[in-house]
Amino acid sequence: MNKQYAGVNFIRHLNAFYTLVHEHERLRANDISLYVALFHLWNLAHFPGTLMVDRSLVVQLSKIGSLRTYLQCMKRLHDFGFLTYHPSERPFLRCAVKMVPLEKKAPQSVKTAPHTAKKSDPHMRSNKDPGEGGNCAPHTGAILLHFNNNKQINNFINESKTARAQKKSKDKIIVPAAPELEEICAYFRSAAQSDKEAGLFYFHYKAIGWTLSGMPILDWKAAAEKWISRIPSLKNNAIANTTSTTGGLESAKDKRYDDPL
Repeated sequence: MNKQYAGVNFIRHLNAFYTLVHEHERLRANDISLYVALFHLWNLAHFPGTLMVDRSLVVQLSKIGSLRTYLQCMKRLHDFGFLTYHPSERPFLRCAVKMVPLEKKAPQSVKTAPHTAKKSDPHMRSNKDPGEGGNCAPHTGAILLHFNNNKQINNFINESKTARAQKKSKDKIIVPAAPELEEICAYFRSAAQSDKEAGLFYFHYKAIGWTLSGMPILDWKAAAEKWISRIPSLKNNAIANTTSTTGGLESAKDKRYDDPL
């Protein structure tokens, strides 16, 4: 008869598993995904001593792409002591997996972990497999305490948002006030330009909100210098547009084209 494991707690077991994952440096992402899929099926079956596993279902749940990867991950979990794998004699039959309760392999109380961590060297880490009885208390207690403390995480997020908002306010560009027409006329006169040209410059940029390529103009005098430097070319273009494209031939207005030459 397939006996049920008594006293397996869903949350405590997963906490113990991720604690051991942190200590075990040789586990890969596919190993973790496969174990979570197996634990899900084990939980649905109410934690039996032996879990009969359908390979196609487990591969679908763990998102593993190939049979070779599936077998490698199952072998690593077996070798590291997370479970006991009994492959089936035929390829399409279900295999037997015995899940190992992990709560005894990880610290039971987070409260005692920080005191233990003070006595140990913070740079020392245990590389023992969970099946060999490695002690994970010195480091995992502080990690669990960190991730379970939601207030500290929320405070850190809020402080980061506040810091980013303050940085944006400091880096905000200060846009100067728009110049008056008289000020622009005086500047154009100093550059030997007419008030009419100054008016063209003023009303042009006033119509587009004193922006240049979508950005606010920070130095209107620099924009005025650019405008003044382009005045000859603008006048030449205006003259060219008024000139006939037929070669500039002139004819009398009262010429009669019905008279023979």
